[in-house]
Amino acid sequence: MWRYFSVSTDTWAGKVELEPSEFTGGRSLNSGQGGTARFNVRDARTAAPLTIDTLRPWERILVAEWGGNAVYAGFITGVDEDLDAGTVTVRHQDIWSLWESRHVLTVRGDGAQSAAPFTLTSKTLPTIAFRLVANAMTGDPAARYDLPLIMNADVSGTETRTYYGYKFQRTAAALKEITDADGGPDIDFDTQWDNGTETFRWVMRCGALTQGLWEWDATAAKKEVFGLTLKTDASKVANRVIATGEGSERNMLVRDDDSFTGTGPALEAVKSYQGMPDGGQLQQRATADLNASNDPTQQMSFKIRANGSVTAADLILGGTCRVKTSGLYFLTADWHEWRLIGFTFDRDWITLQIQEIGG
Repeated sequence: MWRYFSVSTDTWAGKVELEPSEFTGGRSLNSGQGGTARFNVRDARTAAPLTIDTLRPWERILVAEWGGNAVYAGFITGVDEDLDAGTVTVRHQDIWSLWESRHVLTVRGDGAQSAAPFTLTSKTLPTIAFRLVANAMTGDPAARYDLPLIMNADVSGTETRTYYGYKFQRTAAALKEITDADGGPDIDFDTQWDNGTETFRWVMRCGALTQGLWEWDATAAKKEVFGLTLKTDASKVANRVIATGEGSERNMLVRDDDSFTGTGPALEAVKSYQGMPDGGQLQQRATADLNASNDPTQQMSFKIRANGSVTAADLILGGTCRVKTSGLYFLTADWHEWRLIGFTFDRDWITLQIQEIGG
């Protein structure tokens, strides 16, 4: 069953169990999720643990667990109190929201504009992502920048990135450049209890994330799959991508890639990467953008019961969902393998977002 806790972002301990009437959250590969928690403060049992100290924005996180396993953690970002309704609604966002407020800098303040650039040479793309996060957790005061976050050791590779302080690039944007690169990794920040479930931590997963296998037959008489939808979206299809980098007018850096499969008309997309001075990296982006947009995208979504045979604690982003369907125009009636790219949840349901593997 679900349990919910408020945890200090100073000690990453001090767990206080809360009893919301509603709680929503979620996790996604390479991007953030959030949700809300609603409390009926006219109920004495609900109101008892609620204080300013357990609900302070950014000073507390809300952790949702299932069966003793932390499934989601969100920084409190706002609190809405409705006196007439007798409710308190807490808004929360996961760790990706923090990377929007951290920057790739070696000097955090005046001097960043003239400091030596932060350069990562001869690394793999996952290692560069790990180093970007490590950089985001380095600053003064150290205790305010540091996080309980576990990462892998460096691995040598062929990739190089240089980040100039005067560009004040957000860590979130730098991570997106890595995940969007041709052959780029996926990133997930797994939530865990540590130290006998008394303290909280994240584990950064980065690379070709494929762990996990689950199976659902949406055609079975005994239903485990509800509200199944399939979306086929061709609105962003492009068979020629032109990527623009650093410079202006005649001196602008430009790279392109194309692939004219099928019989449809030529569709161009121009992507701007104004801060990118390296032609090789810009070519990677053009190729990656082409691979992502050359065909219509398909995404399936369906709900499973929170207390079903597969629970939120069982789900691992990037894992494989084997799903059997029938009656869809844009998908043959058979078993298909899909990749779990995200999920959201409330007390009763988990909604999966999946994309077909090799589709």
